[in-house]
Amino acid sequence: MKSIYLCPVCNQPLLIHQESQGLHCSNKHHFDKSDKGYWVFSLPKKPKLDSRQVMRGKRFLLESGVFSPLVDTLAEMLKPELANIASEGTIEHLEYDCGEGYYLRAIKSALSEPLQQAGLNLVQHGINEAENALFSAAKIDAEAGSDSDNATGSDAASDSGNDSSNDSGNDSGNESEPAEKSTLIVSSLRALPFADASFDLVTLIDKQLKGKEQLRVLKQAGYLLQVSPAPRHLWQLKGYIYPDMKEKAVQSGQVSGLELLATQRVTFKLDADGEQALTLLEMTPYAWRANDKVRRKIASGNFEGLEIDFIVTLSKKI
Repeated sequence: MKSIYLCPVCNQPLLIHQESQGLHCSNKHHFDKSDKGYWVFSLPKKPKLDSRQVMRGKRFLLESGVFSPLVDTLAEMLKPELANIASEGTIEHLEYDCGEGYYLRAIKSALSEPLQQAGLNLVQHGINEAENALFSAAKIDAEAGSDSDNATGSDAASDSGNDSSNDSGNDSGNESEPAEKSTLIVSSLRALPFADASFDLVTLIDKQLKGKEQLRVLKQAGYLLQVSPAPRHLWQLKGYIYPDMKEKAVQSGQVSGLELLATQRVTFKLDADGEQALTLLEMTPYAWRANDKVRRKIASGNFEGLEIDFIVTLSKKI
């Protein structure tokens, strides 16, 4: 059976083996899903790996809801377009460089109700070069699935106490299918292992649009949702690294091959202690510039009104 995947070895289409549900190409390269819940297509020579401590800090901070205003904005920008994004009742979604999958889960949760009301299905893929990040993402998905199964079992046990007439009338209405888990893939980001025009929606969260790969795998008239740091983002922290910095103008979100549909700036402030500030710094591309002296200063500080500043753009492939 055909799939949307390309062999990372020879770039030939990968087929699904019905019995094993593994993948194989005409050149007899085979791939099986890890027992940890993700696929390993290729391992980059020098992937950017976070330490366990940094990963734990990022997860705790994100799951605390610190970026809820950003997630709310993403959902509000997508909701009016869901019917247009979907192809035959399904939205195929790719999160590029997805980390531990926080935004995959957040977008899925935020859009759950409007998707259900519109009768649409969301199928998600996350791709990353760091295997340890996807190990964590798969574990979180598995734990969430286990919690959901336990809750369903408790509901069923409770329902069994109802009288038989109510049971016969409500059985079909109470059944619900388990939520589909994201497909998580460890792979080089330079050459994405997907066929052309595979996705209805590609999201780039705090990542740059580089090269042609993200647009290659996006369907014609597909949607690109991008979050980029705006000039004031983490301004107080950047001051430790760039003492003489000056605020830059907001750059245009127009990209060749894309029609810009909407732009929104998301700005808010939060209070953070030193450890939280260091975790936020680790989410930036300039974290490597912070030497030990700078990190000690940040760790010992308290940051009231730390500026969070993002530009969110929604574009359509033309």
